[in-house]
Amino acid sequence: MPALLTRVRHLGTGLAALLALADPAQRRLWGEMRAYVRGLPALLSAPLPAVLAAQTPAAPDLSLPEPALRRLADAAALFERRSPLGLCLRRSLVRYHYLRRAGVPLTLNFGARFTGGQADRDVTGHAWVTLNGAAYHEDGENYQDFVTMLKYPPA
Repeated sequence: MPALLTRVRHLGTGLAALLALADPAQRRLWGEMRAYVRGLPALLSAPLPAVLAAQTPAAPDLSLPEPALRRLADAAALFERRSPLGLCLRRSLVRYHYLRRAGVPLTLNFGARFTGGQADRDVTGHAWVTLNGAAYHEDGENYQDFVTMLKYPPA
């Protein structure tokens, strides 16, 4: 059942973003976000601290409402199916970069947990963003039980 709910949620994300494309400003930003997500694998070939610093804007320069930006960012990450990067990493990075450009002070989180909660199992990783210390539009099962390995920017 959770897989079905995730697919329905992804369909809603995609439809909401497509409906927003009637606005020329959002259509331009959508194209920029798609290019950004496609460029993430090359971008991440550099050392992570340098990459994250470069993705943190010095000052806000976007004025679209936060919900619209988040929907576009989520859809841009979702639609890049051929990326070697996982959806959570793509979504977290595009949310972080673009919502910070709108003045939303998100924090990037990278974590790990043992599959099944046992140390003799495989390790899985996850990336998510937080706002004021709380998970930002993230289902609990997607971040709970993960040990945070890195937060950016550091507290």
